[in-house]
Amino acid sequence: MLYQWAENIIRKHRKERVFWWEPKDQRPNIGDYVAYDLVSRILSMKGQFIKDKKDSKHKLVTVGSVLHFANTGDTVWGTGLNKKMADERNRFNDLDVRAVRGPLTRDYLIKRGIEVPEIYGDPAILLPSFYPKSLMRNSKLKRDFIVINHMNDDMDKYRGYEKHLVTPMQYPGSFIEQIVNAGRVISSSLHGVIIAEAYGIPAVFYDSNSGESMFKYQDYYLGTGRTTVPKVSSIAEGLSLPVMAPPDFTPIAKKLYSAFPFDLWL
Repeated sequence: MLYQWAENIIRKHRKERVFWWEPKDQRPNIGDYVAYDLVSRILSMKGQFIKDKKDSKHKLVTVGSVLHFANTGDTVWGTGLNKKMADERNRFNDLDVRAVRGPLTRDYLIKRGIEVPEIYGDPAILLPSFYPKSLMRNSKLKRDFIVINHMNDDMDKYRGYEKHLVTPMQYPGSFIEQIVNAGRVISSSLHGVIIAEAYGIPAVFYDSNSGESMFKYQDYYLGTGRTTVPKVSSIAEGLSLPVMAPPDFTPIAKKLYSAFPFDLWL
């Protein structure tokens, strides 16, 4: 009981400095938990911790479609607009923007009078620098393909593919390990696609009617220099496609890392 109380206090203090969304039961959803995990690892390279942030009145908002959680004065690095939310949820007047997920989010903010550099990319593309592919390889986990569901999916859609199913409700290490040992990825989860592509694993978006807006998928793909969203409407269709390697993200990753707001700590 006392341990849980202390954990909740620590989590609250961290979220006042770096925001990440999580379900009420605090299970890790990969596309949101990465915000905490990745920022922690980047800061550790400079001998810093989240708790060391100089200003606790404003937070850093990063991975995920979580722009609507930003308040005036917060810093944005790689965040995207969530089109499922009513525009009234975006209550900020001004933001310190270092990078955004893609040009659609940038256009939205510029129309609100906010200055946004032309630096795109979901920060999850930096994960290979912290979870090296060479160390995550495991011949015992090798599979021709895996299927990643969205946390809100109707799981009946995955009947017959249970042995290939990977849940996004887990921590980065185990999730990445499943991806790097797969020949291809078919994913309803946006971060299933993003993380697979970051590791050079062919991936396609499975439009499972999870209730998510296509906006965030379009934003991501446009931010990586592509003009369309490659998607399929069934797992069988995803398996029938020719295997195509994702683009080289090295230039995007370098610009994104260079835009990280170390100055908020150092």
